[in-house]
Order: sequence, then structure tokens, then C-alpha cells
Amino acid sequence: MITALTLLVTSLTLPGCAGTKSPNALADSSAASRPSKKKPEDAAIGRLEDPAFLFARAAASPYKSVRVKALAYTGCSVNSKKRAPRGAWGDTLTSGVKAVAVSPDLLDMGLDRGDVISIEGLPGQYKVLDVMHGRHDKTIDIFYGDDQCGARQWGKRTLNITWQ
Repeated sequence: MITALTLLVTSLTLPGCAGTKSPNALADSSAASRPSKKKPEDAAIGRLEDPAFLFARAAASPYKSVRVKALAYTGCSVNSKKRAPRGAWGDTLTSGVKAVAVSPDLLDMGLDRGDVISIEGLPGQYKVLDVMHGRHDKTIDIFYGDDQCGARQWGKRTLNITWQ
């Protein structure tokens, strides 16, 4: 039983499709059956019989990603154009700035003022410079400057955002 299991594990670690052997693999398997001068624990590293290899966890990614509802807003005001629009933290929002407003629950997930995010489907990086009302959950609002037509065309979409 142990010999059959060893042969099965050895055949799975050889090059080629699972369980099949190419001509090169046959030559390698005959060489593998000869005693090796390597230490037995070194031979198992990176193979199926190495528990550290089998049960190793993938390294945690430094990036966080979440699926959100994405809206668009502009800085146009019907009442007055005396000053540029400002975000909740007092940052001036001009048409050249790639900015987003985030819902408060995203702040609890690790986003903060000035963080840079990537938005699925949009080129470039966007800065978190504004906060939305607390009634919104998992939502971002993309700043479109004075482009009301572009903001309307964007509409409401569901997509992923990524940040560090």
C-alpha cells in the first residue's frame, strides 16, 4: 500500500500531464528510482509529500478590493459660481482633479482622506477627497467637474474598487 502510494505521488510530480509520462519523463523516472545523494528532507521540498508545500497559505495581498455602487456628481451649483466646490474635508474640487466621494462605511473598511483608488473600467487613479451622506452603503460618487452630460451618461453602475 505504501509503495503504491509512493509511486502515485512520484508519477504526479513528474513533468507531463497528470499520470502520463513523456519520453523525457520516462528517462527522468528511471533516474529518480536510483538512490539519490540528496538528503531525504531536501528531496521533498516543493513536492506533494511536503506538508509545508501542501498546506501553505497564500501571502495576504497588500491591496483591498470591494464591490461598490458607483454614481457621478458635478460641482455645478444652480445658485452661485462664486467659489469652487469643496469636499467634506475642505479640499477644493476643480475639473482637473480626479476625485471621489465615498460612503462612511468604506471609511470604516480602511479608506481615508487622500487615499488613491483604482476604479474598474476607468483609467488612472482617483483620490478620496469627499464623503457621502450616511444613508449610502458601499457607494462611491465620482467627481465630474462641470461635465453634467458626462455625469448623466455615467449613471449608476456596480463595479470593483481597489486600494492599498
